[in-house]
Amino acid sequence: MKGLRRITGIMVRILIFCVIFNGLNYIYVADPPWERILWHNFYQDVGKIDNLFLGSSHVYYDIDPFLLDELNGQYNFNLSTSGQVMNGTYYLLREADKYNDLSHVYIELYYGRNTGGDSDRVTQEPWFNWQNTDCMKWSANKLSYMLSITNDVEGYIDILIPFSRYREHLGDYEYIKSTIETKVTGDYEYSDEYEKYLDKGFRYSEIVYKAEDRALKRNQSLGENPMAQSCELYLRKAVEYCQRKDIPVTLFISPMYNLQPVSAGNYDNYINQMKGIAAEYGLDFYDFNLAKDEYFPIQKLEYFRDVDHLNSAGAALFTDFFYKVVSGDAEQNQKYFYDSYAQKLQSAEPEVYGIYYWKSGSETFMNVASNRESGMEYRIVITPDEFSGKEQYIVQDFCENKKFTVDDECGICTVEYRIKNAPDAVHIVEVEYQ
Repeated sequence: MKGLRRITGIMVRILIFCVIFNGLNYIYVADPPWERILWHNFYQDVGKIDNLFLGSSHVYYDIDPFLLDELNGQYNFNLSTSGQVMNGTYYLLREADKYNDLSHVYIELYYGRNTGGDSDRVTQEPWFNWQNTDCMKWSANKLSYMLSITNDVEGYIDILIPFSRYREHLGDYEYIKSTIETKVTGDYEYSDEYEKYLDKGFRYSEIVYKAEDRALKRNQSLGENPMAQSCELYLRKAVEYCQRKDIPVTLFISPMYNLQPVSAGNYDNYINQMKGIAAEYGLDFYDFNLAKDEYFPIQKLEYFRDVDHLNSAGAALFTDFFYKVVSGDAEQNQKYFYDSYAQKLQSAEPEVYGIYYWKSGSETFMNVASNRESGMEYRIVITPDEFSGKEQYIVQDFCENKKFTVDDECGICTVEYRIKNAPDAVHIVEVEYQ
């Protein structure tokens, strides 16, 4: 009897702990709006999903699962999340496979989420994983996912005890009220003037990329074999998981506006590494940044919402071509693509896509993003913001130099460009920078 009372006491304490723990999570943890809607829709679709798409925002903006349903007669779902890191891709794959009989898995491999030179990239930005683990149902898979997010004690506390991340809101009753109201209403829809979160993990956008916005802060400069070791590890784990389960898997990269891959330096270094991994496992791999314009004319501002995401018009064009490729013969598909990104750039008419830049101290280092390393000349004019009190000035007259510096200021950069020594064929690109 004494032992029974002791066990009962322990169970009561555990129950009280769980009630308090879950209560604090409920009132303090603010679910990210996109992932909250996504995971709600995912668990509603249990048992329905045939084709699974994994990756970052490049998937949820670029792949239209509703159009794919019409094209392939199956149920397609984008289990893609903001900034999805490769360990997230692996554990989300396991979560989807647990609840569905998957016919095919497609993994998107945007270089911006998989490179950086750090061997432990998956732990650098834990919030891109929290937004999933905060919304997933409890399971052994979720616990394994949580333990993969960090490698230090403080990080484990933030992950295993989610409300601890919001301790600055202790006693902030307006914050608590807002969090509770969001959860009580059960509202799983969101839209504004230009975008709407739809079912199946699709984010519909009517935003159009503006020509004057083509100034990009450079993310990475890609060296040889640029994929971070931890990202490669989890990519291999995901592929091997699919192969053990006899689930076909295809690797791909969504199309970006050329300014983005040009800014990365030798983008072919990343392509070649992905090709090597795909070949090792006998997988199909398609980088749609290598697609020929005659088959896939995506490089128009009207199809992009920003430098590396498509809008709804671009998603429709891409999804249609994507299906044409993945449903066709891999060998015959090669006619749609260039062998390298360098070859693609060289095959196009000379063009300037914008500028990319990086800052150091009081200077901004700029680089003209064009599709030629030589043979083009550039005239650079800077018009500082009116609040700077500075006059317009010429950085350089027509020459082949593509690199220049400006003061740490805002303004307009005007790039006039032409084929070398062809003064009668001048084109102009104007971009705003800050």
